[in-house]
Amino acid sequence: MAKIGLFYGSNTGNTENVAFQMKEEFDKILPGVVEVHNIGRSTPEDILRYTYLIFGIPTWNTGELQDDWDAFMPRFDSMDMTGKKVALFGLGDQNGYGFNFLDAVGILADKVMERGAQVWGLWSKQSYEFEESKARVEEYLLGLGIDEVGQTEMTRERIRTWAKDVKKEFAL
Repeated sequence: MAKIGLFYGSNTGNTENVAFQMKEEFDKILPGVVEVHNIGRSTPEDILRYTYLIFGIPTWNTGELQDDWDAFMPRFDSMDMTGKKVALFGLGDQNGYGFNFLDAVGILADKVMERGAQVWGLWSKQSYEFEESKARVEEYLLGLGIDEVGQTEMTRERIRTWAKDVKKEFAL
């Protein structure tokens, strides 16, 4: 079976923690398929060896990319991601930063689509309250939204449901 490369960036450890929770959930339905990588120690070649990818990114301050993802972004310009299937998850604070909730997910999704990848794993915005987001497309987010500040109690179930959805969408 094809492997899934899960790449995350994390300054505080929250996104790293969610990445490993996500691996645990995938291991329940696809044992040993997900391989976790810190984007700060990764190369374009590391990403390109996978057909199936999961990218985890928190939104910082007023809609900014996490440091490691920000440093990696220019490298995408030389990458051909045609045929890659990418699912994204992001961490954000919908109450404190409701005018740019999960903006980093939207920025990263735009970049990988620009490079030829397909984005999967859309997630309903129904259980969130925010004003604006670059990750929003109509009634959906461009990936799973995790709010460890205002909705921590929902994280595990969101990950569980999203992992099953992504498995189906990736046809694995």
